[in-house]
Formats: sequence, structure tokens, C-alpha cells
Amino acid sequence: MNRRISWLACLPLGLIVLTACQEKEEKTAEVIRPVLSQVVMPQRVSGVTFAGTVQPKVQTALGFRVIGLLVARNVDTGDTVTRGQTLAAIDPTTLELAVGSARADLASAEATLANAVSVEERTRALFKTGTQTQAAVESAEQSTAAAQSALIQARTTLSKAEEQLSYAQVTAEFDGVVTATGAEVGQVVSAGETVVTVARPDERDAVVDVPDSSALLPVGTSFSVSLQINPAITVTGKVRKLHRRRMPRRAPAASRSCWTIHPPPSGWARR
Repeated sequence: MNRRISWLACLPLGLIVLTACQEKEEKTAEVIRPVLSQVVMPQRVSGVTFAGTVQPKVQTALGFRVIGLLVARNVDTGDTVTRGQTLAAIDPTTLELAVGSARADLASAEATLANAVSVEERTRALFKTGTQTQAAVESAEQSTAAAQSALIQARTTLSKAEEQLSYAQVTAEFDGVVTATGAEVGQVVSAGETVVTVARPDERDAVVDVPDSSALLPVGTSFSVSLQINPAITVTGKVRKLHRRRMPRRAPAASRSCWTIHPPPSGWARR
């Protein structure tokens, strides 16, 4: 009877031990997490693409050589111009008055010289008859020389005034396209101020900013250039020059590359 009681007393203790072991095993079990994997295979890169802008290779900023009031600007951005065409003009009134004054001075100098030559001839004739002195002859000769110098100066002044008058108009130096305008009618423009910018349409540059890691492009390297709005229009370009560009702080270093496009396709005529 006592043995049976002892066995029954040990039974609950064994159940508690087994239950505790099962809970420990359940807590230490590792959770299997799914992993997404992908096989990476080496592939050859077909090429590197950069974005840039198409700019004219040659463009000239035209302006007046004298100060004046702009009274006419005959072209706008995008217009086609020919060599010798008048692009803009300033008020020529002041310059025309200067030309008129120079012509009057020239006429006066011519008359003064003619009078000096006549006096010199009469003085020489009187000197031969003994009624004039050598000093009078020398004075007449000096007057003639001074009149000749004044005539030369008057002619130079007139040429300069006429040249200044020609500066009242800006003409195209070559056939091209107007890419920008810098002044409006009624504005007073200074000497050298840009009024119209004209570019040659026959040669273009694709200006591209490239990172330094890709900037080792030798001059003459060929590239395929296409328009972003119409990728079907493509042309071959060559690296013309490469120079380092100053970038803002904390910006990646970059270089600017110019790729010459010659001749541009017909679809690029006004782009």
C-alpha cells in the first residue's frame, strides 16, 4: 500500500519535468526565413549615354561701335540672315551732323590752301623784281605748308566722321541664323553692347557634361548623337575638345566635352 502511494506521488513530478522540456525545445527552435536569390551573370555594356545640348560651333555677338538710340531692329530670334543684311540701326542724326561739319572744314581747308599757294606765287614774283624780301618768301612758304597740313587733317576728320556714320547700322558678317537679341527699339545702347547674336548653321557642337570617371575621351573619338524629341534623327559626332568644368561644392567632379557635328542633318536646322 505504501509503495503504491509513493509511485503515485512521483507521477506528477515527472509530468512537470517533461512539460518543461517540451516548452524549452519549442522556444529554441529556429524560424526559417525565406531568401530571394538571383543569379548574376557578367554582361558586356553596349555603350554609355550622356545628355547634352546642341549649340552652334561659331556664333558672333554683334553690336554698335558707338553709343546711340536704337531705332530699328529688323530681325528676331530664329530668323535667317544673309551676309551684308542690315540687322539693326541707331539714330544717325548726330553722326550725320558730324559728317556735315567735317565736310565744311574740308572745304575751308581747301580754300585756305588755294589762297596760300596764290600768295606764295605772288611773293616769289615780287621777290624776283626786288620788291619783296627773302623773309616774306619764307613766310609764304610756311603758310602754304600749314595749309597743306590742315587740308590733310580735314580729310582725315571727314573720313573718320563717315566711318562713324557707317557704325549706325549693324550688318551680318556671314550667312546664319539669329540665336538671340539683346536690345529693343527705343533703348539707348552703349558701344560694344550685344544687340543681335548670329550663329553659323553649317557646324554644330553637342556640349555634354560627363563625370571624371568617363572623361578620358581622346580627341577624335566618334559618337552617335540623336535628338531627344526625335531619336530617329541621328548623326555621327567627334570629340573636338575636353576641359574640366568648375562645379559647386559637394557636387561630383565633371568635365565638359564638345563633340563636333558636321554637317548637321536637315532636321536640326532650327533646333
